[in-house]
Amino acid sequence: MMQGWSWRASLGALCATLALPNAAYAESAEQTRDEQGLGDDGAIVVTAQKRESSIQKVPLSITAVSSATIERSGINTLDSVRLLSPGMNMSAVGSGFVSYTYIRGAGTNVIDAGSDPSVAYFMDEVYLAGTAGLQFDLLDVERVEVLKGPQGTLFGRNAAGGAISIISKRPSRTFDAWATIEGGNYGQVAARAGITGPIGDSWSYRLSAAHRQRDAFTENPAGRDPGSIDTYAGRGQLMYEGGNLTALLSADYFTSDNGMTNQFPTTALTSSLIAPTAAAQPADQSFYRRYYNVEGFEKQTAYSITGRFELDLGAAKLTSISAYRNNHFERLQDQEGTILDVYSLASDARDETFSQELRLSGETDSLQWIAGLYYYNGLTDRIDTLDSGPDYAVAAARNSIGSYHQRIRAKSYAAFGQLTYEIVPGLSATVGARYSRDEKQSNQDTDPLGPVGRYTVQLTPSWNSLDPAVVVQYEPSPDIMFYGSFRQGFKSGGFQALPANLTLASSVYAPEDVKSFEAGFKTQWFDRHVRFNAAFFNTSIGNQQILRVPSAGLTIIDNAGRTRTRGVDISLQGRIGDFLTIDWSSTIQKARFRQYLSNCSGTPPVCTTNFAGNQQLRSPDFQTSVVADLKVPLGNGSGKLNVRAEYFYQSKIFFDASNIQLPGAFQPGYGLLNGRLSYETESGKLSIALFVKNLTNKQYFRNVAIVGNTGVAAPGDPQTFGVSLNWRL
Repeated sequence: MMQGWSWRASLGALCATLALPNAAYAESAEQTRDEQGLGDDGAIVVTAQKRESSIQKVPLSITAVSSATIERSGINTLDSVRLLSPGMNMSAVGSGFVSYTYIRGAGTNVIDAGSDPSVAYFMDEVYLAGTAGLQFDLLDVERVEVLKGPQGTLFGRNAAGGAISIISKRPSRTFDAWATIEGGNYGQVAARAGITGPIGDSWSYRLSAAHRQRDAFTENPAGRDPGSIDTYAGRGQLMYEGGNLTALLSADYFTSDNGMTNQFPTTALTSSLIAPTAAAQPADQSFYRRYYNVEGFEKQTAYSITGRFELDLGAAKLTSISAYRNNHFERLQDQEGTILDVYSLASDARDETFSQELRLSGETDSLQWIAGLYYYNGLTDRIDTLDSGPDYAVAAARNSIGSYHQRIRAKSYAAFGQLTYEIVPGLSATVGARYSRDEKQSNQDTDPLGPVGRYTVQLTPSWNSLDPAVVVQYEPSPDIMFYGSFRQGFKSGGFQALPANLTLASSVYAPEDVKSFEAGFKTQWFDRHVRFNAAFFNTSIGNQQILRVPSAGLTIIDNAGRTRTRGVDISLQGRIGDFLTIDWSSTIQKARFRQYLSNCSGTPPVCTTNFAGNQQLRSPDFQTSVVADLKVPLGNGSGKLNVRAEYFYQSKIFFDASNIQLPGAFQPGYGLLNGRLSYETESGKLSIALFVKNLTNKQYFRNVAIVGNTGVAAPGDPQTFGVSLNWRL
């Protein structure tokens, strides 16, 4: 579909769009609306710049999914946000064990203890470490902000490719309560409730809780069905507001007991996975009916405590954020996804982190500034156990157990600052930088699968990086803004996953560096009935960290030489008449390896593999999202009817650097259609909704793991439907 893509083509498409009557843009967020247009201040308020700003005033490509959209779209976890945020590709494996997240060609497929994400996750400005346990339920969330491109200056740690910032709702001085009950096919039951209000003159509280369960989409006639979900979540907040001080204490808890990932081999079985002498597979298998010999599971328990203090000093504001998080994850997985006794993987990972951020900020009529210090200390203790059977492809490693124990201490120190100066009315310039130092210590105790002997390795690498940002912003009128920026991001190096030998285990891969140029505009037209924004970007990634599995029992993490992504984000939002709003967002991009030599040896090195020119992993050339929202008042105090339709499409994606195009080794382009019909009483206190997701029951792969020439894939969700009842005080 995207053959022949070029900058000229994208510019032509943009010009054609600009020429359309009533054309306008908005981020794919649900915007606050008033009687005169789409919003009373231009857009919803975000904190992408560590201060409250209208999204239309932020010189950055950003999507903000509000609490209203989360409710109307029936979003429970972060992976559903991708349907409203083109340019981001997120694959939640199984019931949420891990998420592969890519933004503008930047991301990682490395999910072991020794790696970090290239797109960083934050909860109330607190960095969430690792890759496991990121699919917790979105409980009592104010909004989710997706920041595209490097966010090295203000967000820092591992935000090389972008940042996903989750903002929870704060306690209110006004008493309020709410509850939601939801039921649907596949035994889906969900309940959420919360309450908030004052305590005396200066204190307020907020309490919320949720439970969600769902049967598996895939049937396993031989045992427990994979992919079932059973989760509980809770949050408590206590806030003090008095004089010049605001203090907020928050505590979160999440636990789940889910089935294992429902993955299965999707290409012709080769010696890379299963022994040629293995028995034939059962004939009565299909996309959602598979036989497994392992009754696996995925269990997680996570809790966190955060203290936030804001002190108004008059000319400046001092903010302190202290956070502790503990995450324990266990799983047992049928790795090749068959009834055969090939091999299984058991993982037990414990993450414990503490972070402290101090920042000072202030502003005058022409100057806004922020400066801060950051400290992070994380400990990961993970044991992976591979258990092979008689059907394992590698004869020397059959009927054996491999144990991989890794204990990693990571420390990070940073100092950052940014200032924005208004040169003349409407024209401002922003400069910023962050200096980071990351130190890691890895202690490995490994007894690999097969005849290789036991070994231990201790590694203590460290890295430094200075990441600048420069932005120029011009507003010729309150509803039009142009900007151009250069941003740089940094992601620390790491250690090999499930190393097959001592030489590989002793290899430390280098950090990633990301440089991004972006130019765009944000506009509003016709009394803010329409909005139109666009952002052109050119991103270059150096030493991108990519994992390959050339054959069973061998995993290698490479530093790709150079990856470049060029593209444009375009979005349109318009209000037609009094009741209909249409949102359209698209990303057109070309993410390709510029240089990627692998399988190198000798001096000078001779490389047998060159992936230059291939498409970057999980980075489609085209993504688009269209949302139509129709609100119809019924009159005579009878309430209103809301009809919402969502359509998402993405072009093909690859899951390996060699771009294997065998059936089942890549995901062709596909589209998903969701719908929701709801009735709300005149008071707005009660509503009932009927919903359907994946209306056309499209079959697609959420993830594919490439082992040799075999793809082991996790299917996407089939058609689901149900009813939701919402109550507000």
